[in-house]
Amino acid sequence: MVDYLKSLIADFIIKKKLNETQKTQMSFSNTFKSSFRFFVVMPSDEKDFKNAFIVLDFLESYNKNVTVFTNDFRVALLPIKFRNKSLSYSLNQINKLKLPSNDLKNKLKSIECDFVIDLNREKNLFASYVTNLIKSKVRLGIEKRDSYLYYNLIFSDSNSESKIFFLNFLNFLRMF
Repeated sequence: MVDYLKSLIADFIIKKKLNETQKTQMSFSNTFKSSFRFFVVMPSDEKDFKNAFIVLDFLESYNKNVTVFTNDFRVALLPIKFRNKSLSYSLNQINKLKLPSNDLKNKLKSIECDFVIDLNREKNLFASYVTNLIKSKVRLGIEKRDSYLYYNLIFSDSNSESKIFFLNFLNFLRMF
């Protein structure tokens, strides 16, 4: 019950903060090709985490500068070529409402990139909020409840198989 109330409070706080920011319309044609700096929030689900490596490899194959955001204990699970390109956070950088602490928020607000990608398929308020702390033109997320509040580009796929889902996600990125 307490966790549910904390979740509702965190959801309310984030929605209030995000409503204060102005959203502008933009064209997404050639957005991927013209973008160089990518910030990728890795999934919290273990199976999705491993299957999302193909997205990182895809971005690298297009010579994109990738920063990977994940838990500090998961950095060792990343492919070797991405470990030095990672930005990690520890459990003590998450506050009681399961949102980024002030020092993590300040660190994230100082980052600028062209494209932010949240690879979480399940609702993850922490990850959705992180994508909005980064200064970026494009915020790409996967369709889930209230995703329109957090992202300006949304990928929708009902496939439950993780590997196929991320292959479809790559096809989606190729369209841009």
